[in-house]
Amino acid sequence: MEKAVSVIIPVFNREDTIRRCIESVCNQTLEDIEIIVVNDGSDDNTLSVINAIDDERITVISQDNAGQGYARNVGIEIANGKYIAFVDSDDTIDREMLRVMYERAEMDSADIVQCNITDIYPDGEKSIQIKSRDETIIVEDKGYYTDKYFTPCHHSYEVCNKLINREFLMNSGVRFRDTKRFFSEDLMFNLEMIAHLNKISFIPEPYYNYYQNETSHLHSHAKRRLESLCELFRTYISEADENMKSAAEYTAAMIITYNAGLCAKSHREDALRILCGEELRGYIKTAFRRNCKTKHRLFLTALYIAPGTMKLLLAEKYSGRWNR
Repeated sequence: MEKAVSVIIPVFNREDTIRRCIESVCNQTLEDIEIIVVNDGSDDNTLSVINAIDDERITVISQDNAGQGYARNVGIEIANGKYIAFVDSDDTIDREMLRVMYERAEMDSADIVQCNITDIYPDGEKSIQIKSRDETIIVEDKGYYTDKYFTPCHHSYEVCNKLINREFLMNSGVRFRDTKRFFSEDLMFNLEMIAHLNKISFIPEPYYNYYQNETSHLHSHAKRRLESLCELFRTYISEADENMKSAAEYTAAMIITYNAGLCAKSHREDALRILCGEELRGYIKTAFRRNCKTKHRLFLTALYIAPGTMKLLLAEKYSGRWNR
């Protein structure tokens, strides 16, 4: 029998956080769910912790380590819910999240429902990640939507704050790419979903709790992340239709610059090489032809004409604005 929601939790060596994560899902006020935990080759006590949780709605799949993206794909293929949600193994979700998002999806007939995110830092400080909005959008022009909602991060780059209609996902054929290759498989997944998106609903409540730590993607491996993002956009743009290709170049200009700024402190020469490279300059030139926000246009203009050292300073300032 079809469930309301399938919750997919990929996990690798998270013995200290996986119980907290799974229990937050088990405690949802929406009870008609299945919980698919994909143990992606853990070699600590993660599997023992999972098996000790007594809830008949939990299905555990163990596999050799293949990366978070492929682990999520395994969950997608066996999911039986009308909607699919993803939760990372070191995060939690508020009790009302799935019920509220499910009811909104049903009311709006939305392909995707997105809630807000609470960033939780090691010192206990919290911040809301996305500008709050409560609206439903019929997506007629995918490129225009990308310019107005995705590039400015109103449609966030994460997947864990989204409830996705399973039929929409299966019909689109979109799946996660290789985490070990792209590093930011969530970003690619969202870009590819947008190419098929007809309707999305945003709700303002921050139901997803994202625990920031020094081992998270954003705060580690800055050089590898920057290089991987360049490859990600190179790959996506080579495969996309002309409208999405152009829109993605505007997105690439902003995201690559942001990550170059993060990379600059530890890998100055690598960041400078990317910022001065012809690939990024091409993305910036395309951005000028898009529905580019005025503040983005001014920033990208300064970045385009600035000498190398000034490019680094601009990128660092831009990344520092959003990085705690």
